[in-house]
Amino acid sequence: MSEQLAMVTGASSGIGEAFARELVGRGFSVILVARRIDRLEALWAELGAGVDVLAADLATDDGIAAVERRLQLGGISLFVNNAGVGYRGRVVDQTEASITQLVRVNLEAPMRLSRAALGPMLAGERGTIINVASMGAFQPVPYLNVYAATKAAILSFTEALADEVEGSGVTIQALCPGNIPTGFQEVAGTKGSRFDRTPAMSASDVARSSLDAALLGGATLHLPSRLDRISVFAQRFLPRFVARRIAGSLLKSD
Repeated sequence: MSEQLAMVTGASSGIGEAFARELVGRGFSVILVARRIDRLEALWAELGAGVDVLAADLATDDGIAAVERRLQLGGISLFVNNAGVGYRGRVVDQTEASITQLVRVNLEAPMRLSRAALGPMLAGERGTIINVASMGAFQPVPYLNVYAATKAAILSFTEALADEVEGSGVTIQALCPGNIPTGFQEVAGTKGSRFDRTPAMSASDVARSSLDAALLGGATLHLPSRLDRISVFAQRFLPRFVARRIAGSLLKSD
């Protein structure tokens, strides 16, 4: 086993899987966390020695608690809070269960797991936490409303957390990717929308860019795409209602 041990949530596909592959390539041992044990085991079999799996559904309190317990044991030098879910549509058409799931997976779980990871990291005066937010965190997004709200909250949480641990030896990063073709689009129902046709970046490029920045002590906020950096800069000069209308137009049904 490597002296460097990482944990990645939502590791069975998409950006989480890309992080797992990139970390293994960099010599890390990795604990893969996801709810789909069949996909975890397939990835474990492919990546080989130095990889372990932890099946946990972060939409449940038991699942969050299981990951908390492992983090609190210590030894993890890099933690990627990647698990996330989203649903396209009007809030009035969503069920109470889906809203509860969104808030728990996208916000409650990353907050609780960041706290669990921090204890041992602060005690050892080293470690890295990457919380995966979204470009949707920078403005309201009609038709992806609750998802964007949770990502805005996790961005705020992560940036504030970075200040709380400044000088401790622990690095905190808020990763804000834009359009990344993964299975997320199919689950969220955004596949085929105008958003789906915007410029995209691969999950592997996102993971590589994020780790390069985090491990070199880069800025707390990381936007992996040049176009996304331009977009965030441009929003400073737009009235807020214009930004949300543009965002909503990309998700509204034709």
